[in-house]
Amino acid sequence: MRQIKESDWKYLRSIQHQILNRHCDAILEVIDLIIQNRKGEEHKSYIQIYSLLRDKDKEIAVTYNDLKRSNAIEKICHMRKHLAMTDEEFSKFSEETKDIVNRILDF
Repeated sequence: MRQIKESDWKYLRSIQHQILNRHCDAILEVIDLIIQNRKGEEHKSYIQIYSLLRDKDKEIAVTYNDLKRSNAIEKICHMRKHLAMTDEEFSKFSEETKDIVNRILDF
């Protein structure tokens, strides 16, 4: 993949932590629901949470770990795919970056 513009790179770095927190919050909300509905199914709930965290940990790693300018398009695609990046945040990228991401995600 090719590198994004410097301005897009700086913007992505400025919102990365906020998007990661939002993504993690969505996962924690699912865990909260599992915990709230565990009555009499504690072991089943434990297994659900364990499986969810195992799967989501891989998702988080692929999406946020090792963010570099050279892989930023891929990371933005993952953020969009997992609905962690809002439309408003995405709209602030250059037209070039938005076009590439939209073509990859087929939007």
